[in-house]
Amino acid sequence: FFSADGQAFVAYRIENGVLLLAGDPVGSWTAFRPLLAQLRAFADTRGLKLGAVGAGECMRARYEELGLHMLYLGDEAIIELDRFSLEGRPIRKVRQSVTRLRKAGYEAEACSILDLDPATLEQVERVVEVGRQGAPERGFSMAMDRLSGQHCEDTVVVLARDGEGRVKGVLHFVPCYGRPALSLSFMRRDPESPNGLTEFMVASAMGLLRERGMDEVSLNFAAFARWIHSPEHWYERLLGKLVAIANPYFQIESLYRFNAKFFPRWEPRYLVYEGALGLPRTGLAAMWAEGQLPKPALSPGWLAAARSREAAAAR
Repeated sequence: FFSADGQAFVAYRIENGVLLLAGDPVGSWTAFRPLLAQLRAFADTRGLKLGAVGAGECMRARYEELGLHMLYLGDEAIIELDRFSLEGRPIRKVRQSVTRLRKAGYEAEACSILDLDPATLEQVERVVEVGRQGAPERGFSMAMDRLSGQHCEDTVVVLARDGEGRVKGVLHFVPCYGRPALSLSFMRRDPESPNGLTEFMVASAMGLLRERGMDEVSLNFAAFARWIHSPEHWYERLLGKLVAIANPYFQIESLYRFNAKFFPRWEPRYLVYEGALGLPRTGLAAMWAEGQLPKPALSPGWLAAARSREAAAAR
């Protein structure tokens, strides 16, 4: 959805009667207020509630002007490349993984997706597919839907190759607007590759991307990370323990622990919702969009009726 002057836009999906934004708007900061006002009118005329997943603290005032609420959702792990190093005892386990994989003949390279020849791109897409190990695709606010296409022309891949030159791991990064930074979209490895390959790829990527002029990299989003790494109140400590209990089902703590290996800067992210009863509605919409919960199948008759109502509202 673009602002009327074309200076900013925001991506969205409609789920559960919620016009759900994917992260913050992109473009000129001065265009954000009129953009959201226009979006508010667009949603109102269609009977939709506004919401957002992965919103930043910088947008709080803009959302509050629209009467929306923000709830802490987790932290984005951002690595500052000029400070990242494999030296020192705290990061020794990552350093050991890198050393072990290099001795096994693994190498890493960074290149534009446009520079990949068809044979290499086929290997990359195979790793992206088998790396899921049958799990559904997840990600709405921080992941692309595929590697190739015009929308991916400015993206960068970091490839891990074994001693025979075969692609065994892939990191896919997309550029951030207006600054020398990249955000991780895909992180996959061949299930038959050695343990520690993901750590090898991430550590290698930091040096390779620094050489390409990048200042920072957004590594991952870790849900409820603050409750684990720096709880401020007793109830946050309790919530952190509950997150640990739920880890086998959602891998929340595991993702946080992985991110923490690289000593990132933690940036809080929020769920934005509308109205006193909007939290469960928007929360469900976000979980459907992110692929964390399966969306119930709807009958063809119900879908036809819903589309008819949407068409009437649009007219």
